[in-house]
Amino acid sequence: MILTPSALHMFGRQRGVASNAQLMEHGVSARQLKRAVALGLLIPELSGVKRLAGAPADVASRVMSLSLYVGDRGFVSGMAAARQHGVECVPREYLEVMVTDRRDPRLPAWVTCTRSSWRIGDDRRVLADGRVLSSPLRALFRCGATCPNVRFEKIAEQMWNRRLITPQEAADYLQLVRRRGRHGVGRFERWLEAAVDRPRPSQSGLEVDMAAAVVAAGLPAPLRQRPLVLVSGETIHLDLAWDEVQLGLEPGSR
Repeated sequence: MILTPSALHMFGRQRGVASNAQLMEHGVSARQLKRAVALGLLIPELSGVKRLAGAPADVASRVMSLSLYVGDRGFVSGMAAARQHGVECVPREYLEVMVTDRRDPRLPAWVTCTRSSWRIGDDRRVLADGRVLSSPLRALFRCGATCPNVRFEKIAEQMWNRRLITPQEAADYLQLVRRRGRHGVGRFERWLEAAVDRPRPSQSGLEVDMAAAVVAAGLPAPLRQRPLVLVSGETIHLDLAWDEVQLGLEPGSR
Protein backbone atom coordinates (compact mmCIF):
# COMPACT_ATOMS: atom_id res chain seq x y z
CA MET A 1 0.00 0.00 0.00
CA ILE A 2 1.50 3.33 -1.12
CA LEU A 3 -0.97 5.67 0.61
CA THR A 4 -2.00 4.89 4.17
CA PRO A 5 -5.64 5.17 5.32
CA SER A 6 -4.75 8.14 7.53
CA ALA A 7 -3.13 9.89 4.54
CA LEU A 8 -6.25 9.33 2.45
CA HIS A 9 -8.45 10.73 5.24
CA MET A 10 -6.18 13.78 5.34
CA PHE A 11 -6.66 14.32 1.61
CA GLY A 12 -10.39 14.20 2.24
CA ARG A 13 -10.20 16.87 4.94
CA GLN A 14 -7.92 19.12 2.88
CA ARG A 15 -9.84 19.27 -0.38
CA GLY A 16 -7.68 16.64 -2.05
CA VAL A 17 -4.23 18.13 -1.40
CA ALA A 18 -1.43 17.60 1.13
CA SER A 19 2.16 18.63 1.63
CA ASN A 20 5.06 16.19 1.38
CA ALA A 21 5.81 16.74 5.08
CA GLN A 22 2.22 15.92 6.04
CA LEU A 23 2.26 12.72 3.98
CA MET A 24 5.45 11.57 5.65
CA GLU A 25 3.89 12.26 9.05
CA HIS A 26 1.06 9.93 7.99
CA GLY A 27 3.33 7.01 7.16
CA VAL A 28 4.24 7.67 3.52
CA SER A 29 7.99 7.36 2.95
CA ALA A 30 9.95 9.49 0.50
CA ARG A 31 10.32 6.42 -1.75
CA GLN A 32 6.56 5.72 -1.64
CA LEU A 33 5.84 9.38 -2.35
CA LYS A 34 8.07 9.29 -5.43
CA ARG A 35 6.43 6.06 -6.59
CA ALA A 36 2.92 7.47 -6.10
CA VAL A 37 3.83 10.40 -8.36
CA ALA A 38 5.34 8.06 -10.96
CA LEU A 39 2.17 5.93 -10.97
CA GLY A 40 -0.07 8.97 -11.30
CA LEU A 41 -1.68 8.51 -7.88
CA LEU A 42 -0.41 11.93 -6.80
CA ILE A 43 -0.05 15.00 -8.98
CA PRO A 44 2.50 17.73 -8.14
CA GLU A 45 0.47 20.91 -7.62
CA LEU A 46 3.09 23.25 -6.13
CA SER A 47 6.60 22.71 -4.84
CA GLY A 48 6.21 20.30 -1.93
CA VAL A 49 2.42 19.98 -2.39
CA LYS A 50 0.61 17.06 -4.03
CA ARG A 51 -2.97 16.62 -5.24
CA LEU A 52 -4.68 13.24 -5.10
CA ALA A 53 -5.51 11.89 -8.57
CA GLY A 54 -9.20 12.42 -9.25
CA ALA A 55 -9.52 15.36 -6.86
CA PRO A 56 -10.60 18.47 -8.81
CA ALA A 57 -8.08 21.25 -9.35
CA ASP A 58 -10.74 23.83 -8.48
CA VAL A 59 -10.48 27.11 -6.60
CA ALA A 60 -11.00 25.50 -3.18
CA SER A 61 -8.24 22.96 -3.87
CA ARG A 62 -5.88 25.64 -5.10
CA VAL A 63 -6.51 27.86 -2.07
CA MET A 64 -5.60 24.90 0.12
CA SER A 65 -2.50 24.18 -1.98
CA LEU A 66 -1.37 27.78 -1.64
CA SER A 67 -2.02 27.68 2.10
CA LEU A 68 0.16 24.59 2.48
CA TYR A 69 2.83 26.11 0.26
CA VAL A 70 3.17 29.45 2.09
CA GLY A 71 2.75 28.06 5.62
CA ASP A 72 3.81 30.73 8.10
CA ARG A 73 5.53 32.79 5.36
CA GLY A 74 2.37 34.49 4.13
CA PHE A 75 -1.30 34.01 3.30
CA VAL A 76 -3.93 34.00 0.59
CA SER A 77 -4.66 37.69 0.12
CA GLY A 78 -6.88 40.42 -1.32
CA MET A 79 -10.01 39.51 -3.26
CA ALA A 80 -9.15 35.81 -3.02
CA ALA A 81 -9.15 36.01 0.79
CA ALA A 82 -12.36 38.05 0.76
CA ARG A 83 -14.02 35.30 -1.28
CA GLN A 84 -12.88 32.65 1.19
CA HIS A 85 -14.34 34.75 4.02
CA GLY A 86 -17.71 34.55 2.26
CA VAL A 87 -17.76 37.73 0.14
CA GLU A 88 -19.44 36.90 -3.16
CA CYS A 89 -18.91 40.06 -5.25
CA VAL A 90 -15.36 39.19 -6.31
CA PRO A 91 -14.16 37.03 -9.24
CA ARG A 92 -14.41 33.38 -8.27
CA GLU A 93 -11.30 32.32 -10.18
CA TYR A 94 -8.99 35.13 -9.00
CA LEU A 95 -6.21 33.91 -6.68
CA GLU A 96 -3.58 35.98 -4.93
CA VAL A 97 -1.00 35.09 -2.32
CA MET A 98 1.19 37.42 -0.28
CA VAL A 99 4.57 36.13 0.90
CA THR A 100 7.51 37.43 2.90
CA ASP A 101 10.13 35.63 0.79
CA ARG A 102 12.74 37.77 -0.90
CA ARG A 103 13.51 34.95 -3.29
CA ASP A 104 11.23 34.37 -6.26
CA PRO A 105 8.65 31.72 -5.26
CA ARG A 106 7.97 29.03 -7.84
CA LEU A 107 4.30 29.64 -8.50
CA PRO A 108 2.17 28.85 -11.57
CA ALA A 109 0.43 31.37 -13.80
CA TRP A 110 -2.96 30.89 -12.11
CA VAL A 111 -1.92 32.82 -9.00
CA THR A 112 -0.81 36.44 -8.50
CA CYS A 113 2.05 36.79 -6.02
CA THR A 114 2.89 39.92 -4.03
CA ARG A 115 5.44 40.52 -1.30
CA SER A 116 5.15 42.28 2.03
CA SER A 117 6.77 42.10 5.45
CA TRP A 118 4.50 44.31 7.59
CA ARG A 119 1.97 42.90 10.07
CA ILE A 120 2.11 39.41 8.55
CA GLY A 121 1.68 37.66 11.90
CA ASP A 122 -1.09 39.92 13.19
CA ASP A 123 -3.06 39.69 9.95
CA ARG A 124 -2.71 35.96 9.35
CA ARG A 125 -5.68 33.63 9.96
CA VAL A 126 -5.55 29.82 9.91
CA LEU A 127 -9.03 28.31 9.46
CA ALA A 128 -10.09 24.99 10.93
CA ASP A 129 -9.54 23.12 7.65
CA GLY A 130 -6.01 24.53 7.25
CA ARG A 131 -6.61 27.39 4.82
CA VAL A 132 -4.27 30.31 5.55
CA LEU A 133 -5.92 33.66 4.80
CA SER A 134 -5.36 37.29 5.54
CA SER A 135 -7.75 38.71 8.12
CA PRO A 136 -10.90 40.40 6.73
CA LEU A 137 -9.45 43.85 7.47
CA ARG A 138 -6.12 43.07 5.79
CA ALA A 139 -7.99 41.60 2.82
CA LEU A 140 -10.10 44.75 2.58
CA PHE A 141 -7.01 46.96 2.75
CA ARG A 142 -5.45 44.99 -0.12
CA CYS A 143 -8.69 45.27 -2.11
CA GLY A 144 -8.42 49.03 -1.71
CA ALA A 145 -5.18 48.89 -3.70
CA THR A 146 -6.47 46.60 -6.46
CA CYS A 147 -10.22 47.17 -6.95
CA PRO A 148 -12.21 49.93 -8.67
CA ASN A 149 -14.23 52.16 -6.33
CA VAL A 150 -17.62 50.50 -6.75
CA ARG A 151 -16.27 46.95 -6.36
CA PHE A 152 -14.31 47.98 -3.28
CA GLU A 153 -17.44 49.48 -1.75
CA LYS A 154 -19.40 46.29 -2.47
CA ILE A 155 -16.69 44.19 -0.79
CA ALA A 156 -16.60 46.48 2.26
CA GLU A 157 -20.39 46.50 2.56
CA GLN A 158 -20.64 42.71 2.27
CA MET A 159 -17.96 42.26 4.92
CA TRP A 160 -19.90 44.59 7.20
CA ASN A 161 -23.16 42.82 6.38
CA ARG A 162 -21.58 39.45 7.26
CA ARG A 163 -20.28 40.93 10.55
CA LEU A 164 -16.67 40.35 9.53
CA ILE A 165 -15.85 44.02 10.12
CA THR A 166 -17.45 47.26 11.26
CA PRO A 167 -16.64 50.76 9.98
CA GLN A 168 -15.16 51.63 13.37
CA GLU A 169 -12.90 48.57 13.33
CA ALA A 170 -11.87 49.49 9.78
CA ALA A 171 -11.10 53.07 10.88
CA ASP A 172 -8.98 51.80 13.80
CA TYR A 173 -7.13 49.41 11.47
CA LEU A 174 -6.44 52.17 8.97
CA GLN A 175 -4.87 54.27 11.71
CA LEU A 176 -2.50 51.40 12.47
CA VAL A 177 -1.42 50.65 8.90
CA ARG A 178 -1.63 54.03 7.17
CA ARG A 179 1.68 54.99 5.59
CA ARG A 180 2.46 57.51 2.90
CA GLY A 181 2.65 55.83 -0.49
CA ARG A 182 0.61 52.74 0.40
CA HIS A 183 -1.92 52.07 -2.30
CA GLY A 184 -5.60 52.03 -1.45
CA VAL A 185 -5.59 54.37 1.55
CA GLY A 186 -7.66 57.03 -0.25
CA ARG A 187 -10.29 54.52 -1.39
CA PHE A 188 -10.49 53.10 2.12
CA GLU A 189 -10.91 56.59 3.60
CA ARG A 190 -13.67 57.57 1.16
CA TRP A 191 -15.70 54.50 2.08
CA LEU A 192 -15.22 55.18 5.79
CA GLU A 193 -16.37 58.80 5.43
CA ALA A 194 -19.63 57.58 3.90
CA ALA A 195 -20.16 54.57 6.17
CA VAL A 196 -18.93 55.43 9.66
CA ASP A 197 -22.12 57.29 10.72
CA ARG A 198 -24.52 54.96 8.91
CA PRO A 199 -26.68 52.68 11.10
CA ARG A 200 -26.13 49.55 9.02
CA PRO A 201 -24.54 48.28 5.78
CA SER A 202 -25.98 48.19 2.29
CA GLN A 203 -28.19 45.17 1.77
CA SER A 204 -27.29 44.46 -1.86
CA GLY A 205 -24.81 45.20 -4.61
CA LEU A 206 -27.63 46.76 -6.61
CA GLU A 207 -28.00 49.40 -3.89
CA VAL A 208 -24.30 50.29 -4.25
CA ASP A 209 -24.58 50.41 -8.05
CA MET A 210 -27.68 52.63 -7.89
CA ALA A 211 -26.08 55.10 -5.47
CA ALA A 212 -22.97 55.33 -7.66
CA ALA A 213 -25.07 55.84 -10.81
CA VAL A 214 -27.07 58.64 -9.17
CA VAL A 215 -23.91 60.51 -8.17
CA ALA A 216 -22.31 59.90 -11.58
CA ALA A 217 -25.40 61.47 -13.19
CA GLY A 218 -24.79 64.68 -11.23
CA LEU A 219 -27.69 64.25 -8.81
CA PRO A 220 -27.43 64.73 -5.04
CA ALA A 221 -25.94 61.78 -3.15
CA PRO A 222 -28.64 59.83 -1.29
CA LEU A 223 -28.72 58.92 2.36
CA ARG A 224 -28.04 55.19 2.75
CA GLN A 225 -30.10 52.89 5.00
CA ARG A 226 -32.15 55.86 6.21
CA PRO A 227 -34.32 54.86 9.22
CA LEU A 228 -38.02 55.60 8.79
CA VAL A 229 -40.68 55.07 11.49
CA LEU A 230 -43.97 53.85 10.04
CA VAL A 231 -47.41 54.73 11.37
CA SER A 232 -47.49 51.31 13.03
CA GLY A 233 -44.39 52.25 15.04
CA GLU A 234 -42.16 49.82 13.15
CA THR A 235 -38.80 51.20 12.00
CA ILE A 236 -37.63 50.29 8.52
CA HIS A 237 -34.49 51.37 6.66
CA LEU A 238 -34.72 52.85 3.18
CA ASP A 239 -31.85 51.76 0.95
CA LEU A 240 -31.60 55.21 -0.65
CA ALA A 241 -33.36 58.38 0.46
CA TRP A 242 -33.47 62.10 -0.24
CA ASP A 243 -35.07 63.89 2.71
CA GLU A 244 -35.36 67.24 0.90
CA VAL A 245 -37.87 65.78 -1.59
CA GLN A 246 -39.19 62.98 0.67
CA LEU A 247 -38.13 60.32 -1.83
CA GLY A 248 -37.05 56.81 -0.93
CA LEU A 249 -35.86 53.97 -3.19
CA GLU A 250 -35.53 50.26 -2.52
CA PRO A 251 -33.51 48.86 -5.47
CA GLY A 252 -34.41 45.26 -6.13
CA SER A 253 -37.19 45.14 -3.56
CA ARG A 254 -40.34 43.22 -4.42
